[in-house]
Amino acid sequence: MSGLVEYELSDNESDNENNEFNLLSVDYKTDEEGESEERKENSSEEKLLKRKQFDDLDDEHVVISKKRESILKEETPRKDLPPLPSDFLQLYPDKKRKDYTKHIDDPSKHQGRIRSKPHVEGDWATHVYVDVTLTEEADHIINKIEELAKEVVSKDGIKIISCIEDHQDNNSLNELDPNGHCEETKLHISLSKPLFLKYHQIEHFWNKLRNGFLNWKRFSLSFANITSFSNDDKNRSFLALEVGKGSNELKSMVDHVNKVAEDFRQKPFYENPRFHASILWALGETSIDRSLCDAIKETEYFESITQHVFNIENMVCKIGNKTFTLDLK
Repeated sequence: MSGLVEYELSDNESDNENNEFNLLSVDYKTDEEGESEERKENSSEEKLLKRKQFDDLDDEHVVISKKRESILKEETPRKDLPPLPSDFLQLYPDKKRKDYTKHIDDPSKHQGRIRSKPHVEGDWATHVYVDVTLTEEADHIINKIEELAKEVVSKDGIKIISCIEDHQDNNSLNELDPNGHCEETKLHISLSKPLFLKYHQIEHFWNKLRNGFLNWKRFSLSFANITSFSNDDKNRSFLALEVGKGSNELKSMVDHVNKVAEDFRQKPFYENPRFHASILWALGETSIDRSLCDAIKETEYFESITQHVFNIENMVCKIGNKTFTLDLK
């Protein structure tokens, strides 16, 4: 005998052994696989819940969140935004608004003047110039010139109006302010044609204009002649004092203004400008003519005003109803 016992398992014993093996062969799953199945179950439950929520919602209360692709229910109605300030609405008028009113020019409200350029919503009229501050004596002389001019043209039924705001009421000299001081009277000498900017261009325009004059020095000028001009539209005429000394400095200032204007696609100033300060105007191209100028030159007032010297101390830019001033060094 070999000492080895050979035997065969019975059918019952074989089945019992297989059962025991099956009990030991537990199907252990990884954590990741378990979490994945759990997420699938949660996702299915969420879809069923959202579907039920959607079925329960009224059409008026459904809000779609495109960012999260979910459906939300508004618990409370949205609050209306506060109204925009009236100043903002005037900048950006809208024909669809109930309070919209179209701008209509009325010459009767502007002493018969007609715009050289039709009003365009969103355009800001812009003008660059220097101030000529008058002494009390110079102011008195110009007032006398105005009185004489009105007397001369009144024979022909022509109405002339002062370009000086302080002289427009009864053609009188400045009154004292509450502190007992007389406000300064100023003439303007243009450095640009009328320019028209959009609101978003204003700050950039002023900064570029200002930067070119930061190191500009003050200078003096005097008037050498009294003459008449008409505007580009030939519907108004002006009585003006024409600059003699100081023209070169003004021309240099215009060169910079033109560069800035062209950067904003605006028209440059006249090629050969005759710098002047207007003191009177009238409707009509020839209402103020050479004969009136000759009559004034024969008086002592003309000689007196040409002997005055005026200091130019600042550059001014008026945009709409806003005035920006830069003091020269």
